[in-house]
Amino acid sequence: MSFEQCLCFYLPNPALFTVSVIVPMVLAYLGLCVFRKIIPSHFLNQSHDVTGPFFSTLGTVYGIFLAFIVSTTWQEFSNTQSNLVQEARYLADLYSATKALPQPTQGELRMLLRKYRDSVVTDEWKTMARGNASEETQKILEQISEAYMRAKTRDTSDNIFLNQSIQGLSSIAGLRASRIDDSSSGLLPVLWIVLLVGGSVTVGFTFLFGAHNFKAQALMTVLLTGVICMSIFIIINLDFPFTGDTTVSPEAFQNIKMEK
Repeated sequence: MSFEQCLCFYLPNPALFTVSVIVPMVLAYLGLCVFRKIIPSHFLNQSHDVTGPFFSTLGTVYGIFLAFIVSTTWQEFSNTQSNLVQEARYLADLYSATKALPQPTQGELRMLLRKYRDSVVTDEWKTMARGNASEETQKILEQISEAYMRAKTRDTSDNIFLNQSIQGLSSIAGLRASRIDDSSSGLLPVLWIVLLVGGSVTVGFTFLFGAHNFKAQALMTVLLTGVICMSIFIIINLDFPFTGDTTVSPEAFQNIKMEK
């Protein structure tokens, strides 16, 4: 697991919020206090004509970048949810289509499809929290594929259902592969570097304003740090849709009715 995924896996949301939001806010306040003791405010006032416009431009650029990352991360999270629902629908359709197949193929496939659903919910959901696929679920999927390859049909009508079922199984395998990939794919390291460095520089620029009311400046600095860090907190929570407290639910699979 990456460091980001480890944070989601080992820290509950309150602890993660403390580490990613509260601690930076405290550090920003302490940093401002130290900076103001080192450099008097009247020296800072002399550079306001330059600092103000530059800070405005920097804040706008970083804000757009941060909003883009948050939006993209949320979109990826939503896509994972949509793919999961689609995979569950294909599985339900596959189970219904087995009624058109002769015995003993029908019974074997129904049993394997139930095992696949149960394995995804009880086993693979746990392994995906670490960004891994379940070997047991993979074996069951291979057994289903082999069962379809061995299936014998009685007439042309059965052949149509069999071909459609094989196409559906292929779709399930593809959606599962995407689901496994989503469980371990986070933001690229270079994007994290830009996020953290850009946020640090943006907050650091607030130190260059020599406001006469120190409490007001400290409050604005802390609030700006909080807004930036809460956005980063959201990114961490949504970046791995199967890890942590904010996850995609297996409800779509649990709601599939598979009567014996």
